[in-house]
Amino acid sequence: MTDDRGGNYGLVQGYIALVGIVLAVAGLLAFINPNPLTGTDGLLKANIVHGILHLLTGALALYIAFALNGESQANGVIAFGVVNALIFVLVLLSPNLFGLFDPVPANGADHALHGALCFFSLLLGYLVKASSRPTETVVTR
Repeated sequence: MTDDRGGNYGLVQGYIALVGIVLAVAGLLAFINPNPLTGTDGLLKANIVHGILHLLTGALALYIAFALNGESQANGVIAFGVVNALIFVLVLLSPNLFGLFDPVPANGADHALHGALCFFSLLLGYLVKASSRPTETVVTR
């Protein structure tokens, strides 16, 4: 497996870099209240703790995008999808994340965001890994 940043791995890098930038910006916006996107009354309701978690997951995504390459990067995107699956389940079970998000619990838009991040990260990571595996050639005589 090559560690080039072209082809399918370039797609993975672009995806996870965009996710990292968006999460980092969303994390920073949580510190600016009120704002219509991520404030306590915004579309994606967030308090300071929620903003810090977005900054951390954004930093993780940027690390995957720029510090890893090749199959390691694809594995990192898959792991990022697993982390978002865990977040998705936790905020479904406890919208205020066991008190951390009080008084601003996660809403339906948060659930949709984490579900989409989980789905697309897992999908893209596994598709890229599968498409970059060398194929076996069977020669019959």
